[in-house]
Amino acid sequence: MQNRTLVRDLNDKLGQTVIVAGWLHRLRDMAKFGFAIVRDRSGLVQVVLTAEQLEQLKGLQVETVLKVTGIVVEKRTKDPNAHEVEIQATTLEILSPVTDVTPVEINNHDLDARLETLLDNRVVTLRHPKQRAIFRVQAALVHGYRAYMEKQGFTEIFFPVLAGAASEGGSEFFRVDYYGRDAALTQSAQLYKQITMGVYEGVYGVSYSFRAEKFSTSRHLTEFNQLEFEVGFIDSMEEVMEYVEGSTRGMFAAIQEECKEELALLNVVLPPLGEKFPRIKLIDALHVYKAETGIDETHEPDLSPAAERWLSTVWAPKVHGSGFVFVTHYPETKRPFYTKLDPEDPTSTLSFDLIGFGSEIVSGGMRVNRYDEQLARIQSKGLRVEDFEDYLMMHKYGIPPEGGFGMGLQRLTQNILGLANIKEATIFPRDVQRLRP
Repeated sequence: MQNRTLVRDLNDKLGQTVIVAGWLHRLRDMAKFGFAIVRDRSGLVQVVLTAEQLEQLKGLQVETVLKVTGIVVEKRTKDPNAHEVEIQATTLEILSPVTDVTPVEINNHDLDARLETLLDNRVVTLRHPKQRAIFRVQAALVHGYRAYMEKQGFTEIFFPVLAGAASEGGSEFFRVDYYGRDAALTQSAQLYKQITMGVYEGVYGVSYSFRAEKFSTSRHLTEFNQLEFEVGFIDSMEEVMEYVEGSTRGMFAAIQEECKEELALLNVVLPPLGEKFPRIKLIDALHVYKAETGIDETHEPDLSPAAERWLSTVWAPKVHGSGFVFVTHYPETKRPFYTKLDPEDPTSTLSFDLIGFGSEIVSGGMRVNRYDEQLARIQSKGLRVEDFEDYLMMHKYGIPPEGGFGMGLQRLTQNILGLANIKEATIFPRDVQRLRP
């Protein structure tokens, strides 16, 4: 629309005639005049309407799409330092009338409805300012991730979602009839990012991953996005962790720069980053947890949810001034076939998780790069070698020592914003029960 002014730019137009366009967010009829709150992608503005203009809106509901021409004036408020503006309408045009009442009231400060109701009516409820804010933050996280990786000189890759075998093994994958052949929706982009690392040395991307989860809890999705990364010619997993930390800091900087209003609207307080994210071996973390809390989980092969919360919200901030901690050297039984074993202890792996906000948000480590070793690892996991012919071709014809990580975009968004359910951080969530909208 030519000559349209966004709400966020109105303060610079004081005394000028402007055109704004958006949705009718709220209406107050004062008989001889009225106030319309108009919402566009950048915010809300109050429009002062005449009685005749109010008559144009008679019988129409919120979410009616409007085009307003008017003069920008200073809004009278009780706060003399507020300096807010409003528009005195001279003409009002209805671009799309709405006569039905919305299924959920979306012009309140908060959406007062159950999560299932919000998701069933996602087409409308996404328009609420707080819902929109969630996905503006999510978009900024991706901006920050891409900007960091581009600065390192790495190449973005777009990964397929159809594969001839389950990339992680196990039974949690979706089978697809592909022209009479068996195929699967990819569980991760792992195999493809390793293959393309062998071309560009350093690659990244935003992938789609699918898991045939059997449960519909606050943690489960059947479709989600991963921020992927893989890099070659490295000497240790410390280098991979440095890329994790660098990209995380870049993402936080991006949301702080791009989403000040959204973070304020959602009352978000970001955790401290500290000078450096601490590193601790899994077994040492379990012993520290036992010594400080009296809870003995030293016999466990992984961190419990309670231990993750304690490490990242109590121990790391107190001891290291950071809300994040790398936990390293997970057992071989807990890691996929492509994870490199620790040469000093073959029951352990050169792998890590980044724990933050009380849960795991990144998983990564060194990868197997020698053909004979990778062949043995596939067989040891009980997987069919013939399902990984293309993947093993990469090893057969030479790839350097390498590593990488995957970061769940929806889980990261959920944790940053303090959302109770991961579906709230998924614009169109899919789980065992939901396939719409």
